[in-house]
Amino acid sequence: MEIKEKGILFIAYDCENKAVWNAIKLHVEFAKTSQREVSFIVDKRYNDIIKKDYPNHKVFEYTSLLNLSMKLTKIDAEYIFSPVMFTTLLSFPAKLLNRKKVLYWVQGAVPEESYLRHKSKLRYYLLSTIEYLGLHIAYKNIFVSTEMKRALEKKTKQNLDNSIVVPCISEFSYDNSPKEKDSFVYIGGMSAWQRVDIMLEMFNNILKEKPQAKLYIATLEQEKAKELIETYLNNNFQSNIILLSINNRKEIPHFLSTKEYGFLIREDIVVNNVSSPIKLAEYLSCGVNVIISQAVTSYASLVETHRAGIQISNEDDIVDKLNKFTPNTNNAIELYHKHFSKERHQESYLKLLKNEEQ
Repeated sequence: MEIKEKGILFIAYDCENKAVWNAIKLHVEFAKTSQREVSFIVDKRYNDIIKKDYPNHKVFEYTSLLNLSMKLTKIDAEYIFSPVMFTTLLSFPAKLLNRKKVLYWVQGAVPEESYLRHKSKLRYYLLSTIEYLGLHIAYKNIFVSTEMKRALEKKTKQNLDNSIVVPCISEFSYDNSPKEKDSFVYIGGMSAWQRVDIMLEMFNNILKEKPQAKLYIATLEQEKAKELIETYLNNNFQSNIILLSINNRKEIPHFLSTKEYGFLIREDIVVNNVSSPIKLAEYLSCGVNVIISQAVTSYASLVETHRAGIQISNEDDIVDKLNKFTPNTNNAIELYHKHFSKERHQESYLKLLKNEEQ
């Protein structure tokens, strides 16, 4: 018996991950502007997560990935929103048998990320095959950057014009606090890929020119942060670092609103080239000028073009570029609203969900 539910069915895969679920909710918000009915399908273990945030919406359950694939053929939604390559592959029977339109949200370079972690070529080629099939199955794709679209077109030799770009978007906003002069901030984890080591080496160089500068590091990984500071920061500059932990996200907007510069340092690899770091959106939305690596291909040039920060290639050119730059809160906020705000992408979503048969 077919389960009747018109509109858009969101596969709430990995919704137990708060960051992923918050991002999916943003896409739900966009989808609702099309006036289509929204429903969800979720692993039965996490049904309560969906019900808490969407108590008045239809929520279907699945017990296994095979069961998910079968359920997708029975729920009569026009669109299926798929947040990962695996669920996109599982949506193929629904596309083939029921002519469902699959919207594939491509969040990152999954095969490349896997290879960085596991160094397995077999795993890389298997995931690349699934990635290729997912892009082929999709009615339309949602990318987080234009570089992601370009890189996947080159890798898969497919034309991916059936797509839109929706970057990571901030829930924060500037609270009009005065900016502390020569204040720098880093907010986030201490994982190697976040290159806190390079940031600290850059700050060594900055302090030679601006001895009064302060770097505020907000992280839950306090011990790891202390270890990195002791290793990479000159002993004479230890007092210029303020290490703190912010447990309540409601405190973050004010904290960021008082700072002039925010660090966003990445290695020049594919995983970072195609990314849309949430940290970038959070900095800009609070009027923080961004010190960003060229490796964040789609967005580093935007920061520089809009005079909302500086684009750097290595730690040695940071001082020269800072000396030629004047921080500007309005430039950062204007860049955010022009390229990252919700309003900016609602129109794109409406086009994505346009019924071309009407």
